[in-house]
Amino acid sequence: MLIAEHLLLLLLEPERGRLVVRRDATDPDRLAAAAVLLDLAEQRVVAHHDGRIVAEPRFGAGHPLLATAAEALGAAGPGLPLASALDLIETRARAVARALLDGLHRRDLVHRHRRPAWWPWAEWRYPLRSSQARNETLTMLRDRDRSPLRGRGLLLLIDCAGRLPDFLEGAAHARATEALLALGRHDRDDRAAEPEALLAALRSTLLDE
Repeated sequence: MLIAEHLLLLLLEPERGRLVVRRDATDPDRLAAAAVLLDLAEQRVVAHHDGRIVAEPRFGAGHPLLATAAEALGAAGPGLPLASALDLIETRARAVARALLDGLHRRDLVHRHRRPAWWPWAEWRYPLRSSQARNETLTMLRDRDRSPLRGRGLLLLIDCAGRLPDFLEGAAHARATEALLALGRHDRDDRAAEPEALLAALRSTLLDE
C-alpha cells in the first residue's frame, strides 16, 4: 500500500467518510501530493538533492498515479524546487486525495457514496470498509523507525494535518514530537542520512506555506 493511501486511511472519519484536518492545517490534497512524493522517493523514481527534486527516469513507478506524477516531474527538468514539485503533482493529478480514495474504493478498503445520489454536485464520501487496513496503518505510525520514509514520513504528514494527538498519547506523543523536532536539526549535507534530509525539507516546506 502507498504511503499516500496509508495517510488517507488515517485522515478519514471512519463512519462519515470525510477527510478531517485541523482548521489551520495543510490542505488534504497538498498532504496527499507530499505523500505521493515520498512514495516516488521510496521507489527511487525521484531523488532529493540540496532541497530540489530530481527525476530518475531509469526507474518506473508501480502505480498509475505515481506514474503520472513521475512523468510530470521528469518533463519539468532537473532540479525542481520541492514546493514546485508539490504544485506540479497537484496540478497533473487533479484532486490527488480523491484519486487515491477512488483507488482504495476499487480495492474494497472504503465505501463510496454521495447523498443525494442524483445531485451532481453532492460531495463524495468514503466511509471505512476495512478496519484491518486502518489498524495496520496505525501500527506503522506507532512503529515508525522500521522505515524512515514510511513511518516517519507518515508521522510528519499526520502532524501537518494537526491530527497527531488523535493517534498518539502521553509518552508516545512526546517521543513523536521530539522526532519531528529533530528533523529541523538535521544536517542536510549528510548524504548517509538522505531519507531524513528529504523529510526535513518536506516538513519545512509544508510548515512554511
